[in-house]
Amino acid sequence: MTAELAAALPAAVLAIGLAVGGVAAAAAQVALEQSAGAAARAAGRGDDPAAYAGGARLRIDRHGELVCAELSRDALAGALTLVARSCAHGGGR
Repeated sequence: MTAELAAALPAAVLAIGLAVGGVAAAAAQVALEQSAGAAARAAGRGDDPAAYAGGARLRIDRHGELVCAELSRDALAGALTLVARSCAHGGGR
């Protein structure tokens, strides 16, 4: 029994670590989506969208009356790049 446990323990720890990392990445993606929406609305109003980036890389694009904000951030020690994009009406300027 002890030998089997010693053999299976590293795999179980790895599986738990991957599950926790996946949940953390999903939570970071949701936060990034919300920040992208806030940054797009701020840019549409003429405010500084960088205040909503929270350390993520920010890119602003204008397409006619639409202002789009794209935020990207590395997750899981650089193994994954999260990207969120949101657009808002730019008529508030």
